[in-house]
Amino acid sequence: MRCKLKKNKYKYSAKTILLTFLQFKKIKKNSHSHFLDYKKFCYAYHRDGFNEKGIKINSLDLYYEDLKNKGLNYLNDTFVYDQIEEISVCNEKGKISCLVARKKEQKKWVIGLHGWTENKYLALRLVHHFWKQGYNVLTFDSFAHGLSYGEKTDIGYSSVKMLEDIIVYLKNTEQAESIGLIGNSMGASTSLLFIQKSKMRSLVNWVIADCGFSNIKHQYRYYIENNLYYIEWWKIGFLFTHKFSKETKTPQRKYNLLKNMSKAKDIPVLFIHSKGDTFIPFEMSELMYNKKIKFEKVIKSEIWVPDGSEHVNTIVTYNEEYISKSINFARKWE
Repeated sequence: MRCKLKKNKYKYSAKTILLTFLQFKKIKKNSHSHFLDYKKFCYAYHRDGFNEKGIKINSLDLYYEDLKNKGLNYLNDTFVYDQIEEISVCNEKGKISCLVARKKEQKKWVIGLHGWTENKYLALRLVHHFWKQGYNVLTFDSFAHGLSYGEKTDIGYSSVKMLEDIIVYLKNTEQAESIGLIGNSMGASTSLLFIQKSKMRSLVNWVIADCGFSNIKHQYRYYIENNLYYIEWWKIGFLFTHKFSKETKTPQRKYNLLKNMSKAKDIPVLFIHSKGDTFIPFEMSELMYNKKIKFEKVIKSEIWVPDGSEHVNTIVTYNEEYISKSINFARKWE
C-alpha cells in the first residue's frame, strides 16, 4: 500500500534533531551500513550484455519484451530495426548513445528520457505514439546508463548536459523546428531540471513529466523508509545525500525542483502521476505543479493524477487517455 507523503515528513524537525543527537552513535553506525547497502542497490543494474532472461540489453528485443510484460497491444505496430538508427552525439566527456527514428519532411522532434536502470530502447515506450503521429523521435542512454559515458548514476543530474548537446545536434544537423521532452521517473525530473538550469531551455517547446520526484533528498528518504527497510528514515539515513554527492561528484542537495521553478515559468509542462505509485508519491508532482503555476502569468501547465496504477505504468493502465492527453498537449504548444 502506498504511503501518503505528509508535509515536512522528510525534513528534520526539532524532535528528530533532538533524537538524532541523543542516539547519535547508534544512528551514525546504522546509517553507515544502510548507506553501503543502498549504494549497491542504486548501482546494481545492467548496462550492456544480456539480462537474466538472455535478452540483449541494447536491442529492440528488450523493448519488445517490455511491451509484452506490460501488456501493451502495439507490439506488431511499432518500431522495427530498419526504422531505427543508432547514433552517437559526443562532447568533451564522451559518447552519448542515441536512437533516432525519422519521418520524411518533418521537423518536429520528441526526445524520450528513460527512468533509472532503463535505457534508450525502453524509452521507446514513451515516444511510440508520437512517432505514429508523424513526429521524429530520439531517445538516449542517460548518464551512467546503457552505452553512454558515466560510471555512477546521479539520478539524472548530469544528463542535463547531455540533453543540451542533443538539442544542439537536433537544431544544427536535423534542422529541428519544434522540440518536446517526455520523460518518466528519473527522466521526468531530468527534464524539469533542464528547463530550470539550462540556458537552452527556450529551445524546448513543451515537457511531459511522468511520475518524477520533486526533491532527490526527500525521495531517498521516502524510499528507504517505505520500500526498502521500513524504518523511519532519520534513524538510518543520516548524511545519505551528502554521501551520494561525494560518490557522484554532484551537488545532490541542489537537486530540488521546487526551488527554481520560476526559471521554468515559460515552458508548458504536463505533469502525469498516478495515485497508486508506491515508488515516488504522486504528491511530489502535485507540489511541482502548484509551485510552477504560481509563476505563470497565463496558466500553461497541466496535471493529470488518475487513480491506481503503479510507478511508470500510467501509460499502460490508461493507455488511450495517456496518448490523447500527451499528443493534444504537444500540439497545443509546438
